[in-house]
Amino acid sequence: MELKEIFTFENLYQAYKQCRKSKQHKGEVIRFETNLSNNISNLVKEIVSKKYKLGKYKKFFIYEPKERIIEALPFKDRVVIKCFCDVVLKDKIEKKLIYDNAACRKNKGTTFAINRLEKFLREEYRKENNSKIYFLKCDIRKYFQSINHEILLNLLKKVNFSKDEMWMIEKLIKEQPNNVNVGLPLGNQSSQLFALLYLNVIDRYVKEVLRIKGYIRYMDDMILIHRDKSYLQYCLKVIKTKCEDELKLTLNQKTQIGIVKNGIDFLGFRHILNDNGSITRKLRSSSKQRLKKHLKTLNKLRDKNIVDDEYVYIRKNAFYNHIKDTKESKNLKQNTFPVKK
Repeated sequence: MELKEIFTFENLYQAYKQCRKSKQHKGEVIRFETNLSNNISNLVKEIVSKKYKLGKYKKFFIYEPKERIIEALPFKDRVVIKCFCDVVLKDKIEKKLIYDNAACRKNKGTTFAINRLEKFLREEYRKENNSKIYFLKCDIRKYFQSINHEILLNLLKKVNFSKDEMWMIEKLIKEQPNNVNVGLPLGNQSSQLFALLYLNVIDRYVKEVLRIKGYIRYMDDMILIHRDKSYLQYCLKVIKTKCEDELKLTLNQKTQIGIVKNGIDFLGFRHILNDNGSITRKLRSSSKQRLKKHLKTLNKLRDKNIVDDEYVYIRKNAFYNHIKDTKESKNLKQNTFPVKK
């Protein structure tokens, strides 16, 4: 597609409506919509004439589940990226991904990934009716910060984007703070899609060459299920080499091989395959402590009338739905303040 087909007034307006959700009270959003028609029209002109440049990134830290640096663009640039992702990137990148690449995709996410992992465990158990099954967990060291621009662009060129589409893609990848040639800003929606594609090389290798049926990836967390520990050791060796040689990535200290009856840490839970084939899902200690902290904070905000009962009800039930299938669910509910509407 050409830029004039992608960045129409209508497409940018739809992206603006999505970007303003839950942020309509913020100053930059209010300023953008006070002269909405002109602002969108100006974006169309700048982009179609290829005079458009990304604004200045704003950096801030988040501390849960761990410390991360978020780099966020001004609101108008987020509208442009949202439009480009919705009209171009999502569909074209989606077609290249394997089914079990679970993060940031329609009808997928953490629940999908967890259910797939547990499905693989049950299927492997039924083959021999025992729980002597092993797993390989691979995790990339500083994944987003380590993505190589040149390698990423070469992978994207194979997706068959048009010349105009590649112009915008190169802008999103290369126009970064300090003009670095490695790393993607965590705050951009486009970065998530690029990160899904970057490890697709490993996904395809695991599924098509190593022939691992029980495989799930959630961004840079990869789990392989197999009965042969020595084969998983071989898989680890070749995955490590492929990451380093082809993608300039390194595996971190969380990478390990273990036996599934001792539990697999994945997406905030510990998944334990029992001797009878059932699966116990337990909250990790760190996740449990975070949950309790959130609930206590919510209680204090309600007591100070900063939030109302309806907000508390919605948030608490979201927490409880998150843990409903865990071993600790009943105990956590009994030991925190009761839900009331």
